[in-house]
Amino acid sequence: MTQTEIKNGINEICEISLEVDSFYHDNSALVSKLNSVPKSDIEKAINYYAPRTGVIVDLRKEVLDYLNSGNKLDIPKLDGFVLKHKTGKENQYRAYKNYYSIFFPIITFYGHNSIRDFIDSFIKEIIIDLNIDGEVKSIYFDFQGARQQGSDRLWLAIYNIKQETQSTGLQFFLDFYKGKVKYGIYRHSDKTYVKGPVENLPNNFVYDDMIKLFAENKNLIVSDVPEKDAILNIALENHRLYKISHGSFKSKSKEITLNTFIENQWIVIHENTGKGQSDAFKNELTDGDFVYITLGGNELLSLAKVKAGSWGYIPEDITGEEGWIYREVEYFKKPIKTDISDLKSFKEFIYPSGNSTLTEITVDKIDEANERIFEPFFFVHFISEDATELKANGEVVKLPNNVILFGPPGTGKTYKSIEEAVKVIQGVISLNHEENKSVFDNLKKEGQIEFITFHQNYSYEDFMVGIRPDIESDQLKFKPYKGIFYEIAKRARDNYAASSLEKPKERSFQEVFAEIIKPLSETGQSVKIKMSSGIEYTITDVGDYSIHFSKPNGTSLHTLSIQTLEEIVDGLREFASGLGPYYNPLANLIRERKKEIKSNRTEPKKNYVLIIDEINRANISKVFGELITLLEEDKRIGKKNELRLTLPNGEKEFGVPPNLYIIGTMNTADKSIALIDIALRRRFEFIGYFPDYTRLEENEGLLLKKINQEIYARKKSADFLIGHAYFMAGIETSKVLKNKVIPLLIEYFSGKIDVVEEILKDTGWNITYDIQKYDWNVEFKL
Repeated sequence: MTQTEIKNGINEICEISLEVDSFYHDNSALVSKLNSVPKSDIEKAINYYAPRTGVIVDLRKEVLDYLNSGNKLDIPKLDGFVLKHKTGKENQYRAYKNYYSIFFPIITFYGHNSIRDFIDSFIKEIIIDLNIDGEVKSIYFDFQGARQQGSDRLWLAIYNIKQETQSTGLQFFLDFYKGKVKYGIYRHSDKTYVKGPVENLPNNFVYDDMIKLFAENKNLIVSDVPEKDAILNIALENHRLYKISHGSFKSKSKEITLNTFIENQWIVIHENTGKGQSDAFKNELTDGDFVYITLGGNELLSLAKVKAGSWGYIPEDITGEEGWIYREVEYFKKPIKTDISDLKSFKEFIYPSGNSTLTEITVDKIDEANERIFEPFFFVHFISEDATELKANGEVVKLPNNVILFGPPGTGKTYKSIEEAVKVIQGVISLNHEENKSVFDNLKKEGQIEFITFHQNYSYEDFMVGIRPDIESDQLKFKPYKGIFYEIAKRARDNYAASSLEKPKERSFQEVFAEIIKPLSETGQSVKIKMSSGIEYTITDVGDYSIHFSKPNGTSLHTLSIQTLEEIVDGLREFASGLGPYYNPLANLIRERKKEIKSNRTEPKKNYVLIIDEINRANISKVFGELITLLEEDKRIGKKNELRLTLPNGEKEFGVPPNLYIIGTMNTADKSIALIDIALRRRFEFIGYFPDYTRLEENEGLLLKKINQEIYARKKSADFLIGHAYFMAGIETSKVLKNKVIPLLIEYFSGKIDVVEEILKDTGWNITYDIQKYDWNVEFKL
C-alpha cells in the first residue's frame, strides 16, 4: 500500500466514525442518511432480506420497500414503522438502544464496503512491515458491531496465533472513534494499554510512527504464548460450574454463526429451551461462574468465565431465526485434546453427550468431572470448598432450624423456599429450578417435606392436635385429629430416635398395615383377625379413615378408626372396653410384624422440612401455642436444655427433634416484621429478599428501580417495594405494568390515581388514567 492509500483510508474511516456518532444522538441525521442511500444498495439489501424473517428483519424490510418505492422518510414516519412492529413484541426490542442499532444495515451493508477492503489490506501491510507473518492472527469489527446491532467505533487487533482469542492475550490495537484514531499495545483482560496509547486526528496520523512503536514492542506479542505445562488449578470459591451445549450450531453450515459467538465471547441458548434451562440461563448464571462449552457430544469448544451483565437477544442476522439469547463470557482455555470419543458412553447431563443444554455440575459431581473431563481434556482442576458440605456419612452442614424468608411481593420467597428445602435435605441443589422442584415433589411424597399456607382462620387444632367430626359415622360424634406439624414432627422424631440408636430400621405402621390388608386391596379377599378368645372377626373394607369389619356373629355395621389403631400400636392410647377386643388383636399383630427386620441396614438420619407460606397471615401465637418454646434449637430433643410437654389431647412427653426444619415465607406488604410476635421473632432467623434488578433485562431493571425509588420516597420503607419476579414471567412489559404493578400501587396508596400517575411519570412509559373509560393507558415512549 502507498502512503497516500493509507492516508485516504484512515481519513475515510475517521469521517465515517464522526457521521455514525451523530446517528446515536440525532435521529434527523440518521433519517437524512437513510434517504440518501443509493437505490442499488437498497435493492441489494432487499434481495438479502427476501428469504429472511423476524421481528427486526420484518421492520427493516418494510422500510427498505418504502425507500425503494421512491418515498422519503421523516422522523414521524420512521416512528410509525417502529411502533407498528414493536407493539406486543417489546421484549425482542430490548437490546436495540437507538434507531441506528435497528437500521444500520441499510447504510453499512454495502455503503461501507470500501473501508472493509481498506482494513483487510491495512492489516496485511502491518503484518508484512513487522515481519510477523505466520506468528499472528487478526480480527476487526466495523460499524456494524460485533453483535450486529451497530457500533459507533471500528477497531482491529493483531495478536499471537497461539492465543485462543484477542481477549486472552496482548494485541496490536487500533481504535477509530469520534473522528480520531488511537493505537498501542493493548491487554483486553484488564482493558489497559501496556504501551501507548497514541491518539491522533486523521491529518496528524503517521503510519511509520505507528509501525515504529509496534516494532519496538513486537516481542511482547510474539512471546505471548499461553502456558500449557502445569495443570491449572481453579478455585470455585462461591461460584458455580456448568456445562452448556452449542450443539445446534455444530454443522458446517453454522460455522460462521459459531465463529461469531466465539468472536463476541458469548454463550447462547434458545429462550424456548425447556425444563427451566433458559430461565436458569437468564436468571441464575452470575459474574464469576464457570462453564465448559461443547458442540453437542462431538466436540469440546472452550472453558469460559461468566462476565457481569444481563442476557440479551441475538440479532436475527446472526442466527437466522428469532429467540436466541446470549450471555457474555471470557473464553480462557481451549481443550488440549479434540477427540472426545472416550466420553461418548457417558450419558449423564454433565457430559457432552448428556441430553441437556445447560446443566450445573454440582459439588458432588466435581471430582468425577475433574477426573473424566477437565484434567484429561483441558489440563484444568476445579477446586470446590463447598464440597465439604457433603460429609462421608452423608450428613449435611448444620443449617438454622427455624428460618423466615421475608420481603416485599415478587422477590422469590416461595420460589426460594423450595430450593432451600431441597438443600436442607440433600445438602446441594441444582441450578435448574425444575429439577429442584422434581426432587421437592418426590421428597414430599416420601414424607420428608410438607407445605402449608397460613390464613386468617388457621388454628392450633389445624396445625397440631384437635378434634374433627366423624363424617363416616351415622351418628354425631367426633374423632381425634392430628395436624400437619404433629405428623411431620412424629416422622422426624421416629427417624431421629432410630438413627441415634444405630439399630436396624423398624418397619412403619403404614407399611405393616398395608401388608396385612394386601389381599383385600389387591383381590378383594376379606382378611380374618384372630381375637384373644380364639374366634375371628373379618375385615371387609378399608376407607381413608376407617376399617369396616364383620363380627363373628356376622353383623357388619361396625368400624375401627385407623388413627386410633395407630395410637394404640404406638402406646399413646388404651382401649380396654367397647371395641377394645377388636382393636387390640390387630394392634398386637401390627406390633409383632413391625419388629420383623427385613434388612440389616440401619436407619439413616434424615432431615425433614415444613414450609409455611404466608406465615404472617395467621395469628401466629394462637397457631403455635406451646410449640413456641419447643422450637428453640437448644430445647429440642437431645439438646442440653431439652424440653417435652403434655399436649391438650393428653399425649405426654411430646418434643420437637433437631432434624425438623421450619421455613416460613412472609410478605412484608401484608404485615411488617415489626408487628410479628416478639417470642416468634426471637426463635427464627430472618433472611431478607428484595428486588434484584440484575436479574432483569436492562430496560426493565431501570424501570423497576425507578418505580421502587418513588415508592420508597413516599412509604419510607422497603416493605412495599415491588419485586423482580413480576417481570420474569415472560409477559410483555406493558401487560405487567397494567395488570400487576398498577393494581399493587393502587392498593399501596389507597386508590389515589394521581399518586400512582406521579410514581410512573418518569419511567420511560406514558401511563395515564382514562377517566372516560375508567381504565389505564400504558404505552412505551419512543
